[in-house]
Amino acid sequence: MSFVAAIQSGFRNYAKFAGRAGRSEFWWWTLFTVLVQAATSGFGDTINGLASLAVLLPSLAVHVRRLHDTNRSGWWMAAPIAGIVVAIFVFVAFGILTAFDVVDGAEWDPSTAFDGVSAWAITLLAAGLFVALATGVMNLVFLLQRSQPVANRFGPPPPPRTVQ
Repeated sequence: MSFVAAIQSGFRNYAKFAGRAGRSEFWWWTLFTVLVQAATSGFGDTINGLASLAVLLPSLAVHVRRLHDTNRSGWWMAAPIAGIVVAIFVFVAFGILTAFDVVDGAEWDPSTAFDGVSAWAITLLAAGLFVALATGVMNLVFLLQRSQPVANRFGPPPPPRTVQ
């Protein structure tokens, strides 16, 4: 699939989460979104934000279809986000506990950081970040894999590439 064909496919299937997308379609679309962000970054936050919104749903859809092409559920895309959510939740909860003197901020000592509530907070924060990193790497590996050449549970393979 060519660069232009991938962009056309991305917008034509902007909310289509069913089916499959080949590697070339996904990576050409990813390049397009990076170029759009680079091109609009100099025009202010409003223009850049609108451009981001314009490519958000098509990007999610092509990502899910690409995962389908490797016979994986699109929910794999949410796994890194779940790890980050856990880490943010723990960070905020620890901050609230500190603010309400459940954890005394004035008495917090790095040498005792692994005692009590601090130990749980640091452990859960690290676990959330580790889950985000590990599942992010797994997603990258999935996206780099070859397409399955036969039909899978998500449908037939994408049409073969043609050189134009």
